[in-house]
Amino acid sequence: MKDNIILEKIKRLPQKSREKFYLRLREKALLRTRARLVESRVDIETLSDEEIEIIIADEEDKLIGEYKSKGLIALLALLGISWI
Repeated sequence: MKDNIILEKIKRLPQKSREKFYLRLREKALLRTRARLVESRVDIETLSDEEIEIIIADEEDKLIGEYKSKGLIALLALLGISWI
């Protein structure tokens, strides 16, 4: 139930703030994906675009889960998005 509340609050943000949120989310997921591949010693050239997208989507899901546990206000403050 708490998860739904946070997602609803994100959906209520102005369009520009939502875009900024998802852009930063994607950037962080890309950084985590690169780190994950380096740790696993996987050559990115050996992965298909679909496989890379799946890994990035997994990292995005993990980030959203972390954000939910930290709270929406802390997340917005971290991302520099004004709540008002």
